[in-house]
Amino acid sequence: MYWNDDFPERRQQQRVNMTMSVQYRGIRQASNSVVSAISRDISSGGARLLVNEFISVFTRLILEITVPSAPKPVRAVSKITWVRKRPYGEQYEVGAQFMEMSEEDKRGVVDFIEKSVPRT
Repeated sequence: MYWNDDFPERRQQQRVNMTMSVQYRGIRQASNSVVSAISRDISSGGARLLVNEFISVFTRLILEITVPSAPKPVRAVSKITWVRKRPYGEQYEVGAQFMEMSEEDKRGVVDFIEKSVPRT
């Protein structure tokens, strides 16, 4: 897995490193203009995505993330907070901060994280 350690960790929530399927579209785009991506990790506050196109910081997206323990994909309105080009190919890693989510979807993400993080 590629990760540049020159960037300090700024997350305040616990995260789970797991690949999950993501569908996204711009907040103003038609619902049939969905693009596929991969989530590299997720926390209750956002997700790190691997995408095949440049997405600028502050772009708002509607995400649907297939969280393993959730009965249906969780849906979130998110804002891109950072972008990094991968060293090979035309892929980018982006940080998506969750801005709006239903209580049910928040609970689905939190339950998944709690089940996935080892207890100390």
